[in-house]
Amino acid sequence: MRKRGVAVVLRRGEVLLVKDRGKSKYSLPGGGVHDKERSYQAAARELYEETGLRAKKLTYIGSFNGAVSEHKAFLTEAEGHVNLKRHGELISYVWWDMKSDVPVYAHVKAILAMLNKSTKNE
Repeated sequence: MRKRGVAVVLRRGEVLLVKDRGKSKYSLPGGGVHDKERSYQAAARELYEETGLRAKKLTYIGSFNGAVSEHKAFLTEAEGHVNLKRHGELISYVWWDMKSDVPVYAHVKAILAMLNKSTKNE
């Protein structure tokens, strides 16, 4: 199973979603973990590579096993402004209120459910 680091960036109650070229659904920023790299490092690296945002603090949310990948998710405080020009794989992004009708992958909903559960337990 492929290991992925995933960044969950929240601003003003909305979560950052990105869409890959050729895909119909949005996902959370993130990507594969390289050799000798930790999941949180992959999440921070991919967030920067994909969006230009710099991770300042990452807090582990949980892990979700999808059909192909194990997604280790981190609530991420990030600085900067989204700039997709630096990464050719992404075609768009959206700040999602988690209520409106935006097509997302199942792992996105599962990770956000874990986040909601963990914040209610604090």
